[in-house]
Amino acid sequence: MAAVRFAAYRDYEAVRVDTSNAMMALLAGAQLASHLLQLTKGSRLLLPEVYPSVAHIGRFNLTSEAARQILGAADAHLGAMSVPYVLSVHEDFLKTCLGLLARARLCTPSVAEKTVLAFQHTKIEKATGGSFDPVAMCQLDTLRKMRNCTIHAGGRADDKLIAHLLTWVPNVATGWVKLANRDPRRLKLDEPVTFGHGELILSLAVTKTLARAANEQLQPALPRTLWADLVIEDLSRDHSNVKRTPDGLKRALGLARFHYGPLNLTEAEVRGAWGRA
Repeated sequence: MAAVRFAAYRDYEAVRVDTSNAMMALLAGAQLASHLLQLTKGSRLLLPEVYPSVAHIGRFNLTSEAARQILGAADAHLGAMSVPYVLSVHEDFLKTCLGLLARARLCTPSVAEKTVLAFQHTKIEKATGGSFDPVAMCQLDTLRKMRNCTIHAGGRADDKLIAHLLTWVPNVATGWVKLANRDPRRLKLDEPVTFGHGELILSLAVTKTLARAANEQLQPALPRTLWADLVIEDLSRDHSNVKRTPDGLKRALGLARFHYGPLNLTEAEVRGAWGRA
């Protein structure tokens, strides 16, 4: 099933791309900086003395060799920051999905506003009658529990993460190792939980899969009148005076075909939403 690219879904995709690009740029930048610092290897001068024109270099008041050691370990630090961010972006999108379901009276507003990542997918399944891929869900739960260890357990594996890892089935492990290039099931209680480039790639892939599935579950669940209303709201978001323009309805019909094509909204349905707006 093709995705309906409604406004919130397009926003989510754009943020994911920006996040991926920014994190990859930082990872590559750290390695590039480490490589370039080889030119000053052996120097006892501090970086602010060598590169005085670089912004904020005073906060990195180290020798080249010490700086290279830190930059070489940047992967783990960036992973620990970026994976929770990817999960928070996904959680925000699911909150939007639940908000649409609440608007259609398929769940309560309190569920849409207060449900956190641990329960959002289940709430969407219950409201739509759909289901998420269990392998992707297990991988997401693992990332979420690893994130919780980083935030709430001093970065060390707690009993909840260890117990969860014992529930893995072969498909979960195969997909995880393929993308992350390591297996978290080797973790022992109280051992450090580390993130890296592989876990970032995995988090982007898993959240993309689950967001697409949420999109597909919304399509038959939401009333067609609501989808038509979303087309008009989408158009009005970027063109606040569109209702006053002579070609406004024509543009709404074009938007419905372009971004909402999988729904096959009829001209009558879009006209009805135009009249309600």
